[in-house]
Amino acid sequence: MNTTQDVNKMTNKTEIINDAVHNLERLTGLEHIDCQVVDETYDYDMSINGISFACMVKNQVTKANYNLVVQQMRGVENQTRKPLLLVANHFVPEVFSQFSTEGINIIESNGNCYITVPPLFVHISGQKSIQPKESLGRAFKETGLKVIFYFLLNDANIGKPYRVISMATGASLGAIKNVIEELCESRYAIVTDKGRVLKDKKKLLESWQIHYNQTMKPKLLVKEMDFIDGQTRKHWEQIKLPEGMYWGGEGAAFLLDHYLVPETFDIYTDEPTVKLLMTRKVKLQKNGPIKVYQRFWNGMNEDGIAPKIIVYADLMGSGNSRCIEAAQKLMEDEL
Repeated sequence: MNTTQDVNKMTNKTEIINDAVHNLERLTGLEHIDCQVVDETYDYDMSINGISFACMVKNQVTKANYNLVVQQMRGVENQTRKPLLLVANHFVPEVFSQFSTEGINIIESNGNCYITVPPLFVHISGQKSIQPKESLGRAFKETGLKVIFYFLLNDANIGKPYRVISMATGASLGAIKNVIEELCESRYAIVTDKGRVLKDKKKLLESWQIHYNQTMKPKLLVKEMDFIDGQTRKHWEQIKLPEGMYWGGEGAAFLLDHYLVPETFDIYTDEPTVKLLMTRKVKLQKNGPIKVYQRFWNGMNEDGIAPKIIVYADLMGSGNSRCIEAAQKLMEDEL
């Protein structure tokens, strides 16, 4: 039986693909575009001038979820010989052109597209993009993201009294109530006879990391830096961070399993950044490879590494294919 949430999601996809088809026909004069719902690993079979595409529909594709979407499209590719087509309500400019290098055709709901399947070549740009409306409520805004992070750290945390959650996250009792209610409405959590429990932690983590990278992490940026010299950069892992500072991102991933050789570095801190400069290992540098962020979680990490959920989110939000491999490995081995 389909839930209300499933029906709403399908309705949203139908609206997106209908808009895309209408605008593609309007801008190109193409008259033979048909869509059929598919009960398989993708959403629609779309036929454009006799060429059949395996089509997936997304609301928004950003740098934060780009790699995940590419991975999903690769899964579709393994199930069909049809060319791939991704339809989205909105592509951020940074990722729009990247899909062509992946061999994935795309259409935006406003008609912007990049389709290259001989003998069909359709490239449209410059149509005004309409930013999607925020479909989620308070749960995935800044305060809600802090509360959800606390739940993701330990499954048992969602079942704790509101006052305990408030002390751990700094969120008000009302905000916590709203977040939990929304998680239950979205089926990320349920209430049982034994109390509140997370229902789909992996799916919640994916939603959390996308919104964390889009909404919260940019606001946490404090400073940009570089290593003081090449030798220090080469032996960066020997740097002892001041107390209250933690490696995140690629650096943390390397320290955890040595799988990923880092090119950029995230550091989280609740101490003044001058303490990091006083190590004489780094220097201020605009657009440098080191990004220093304000730490937002409570509790100490004795190993000098941010919580693995943060590391996972950093890797997924990097927009780098090698980082998503490291993130997947971290998911399998640690989370």
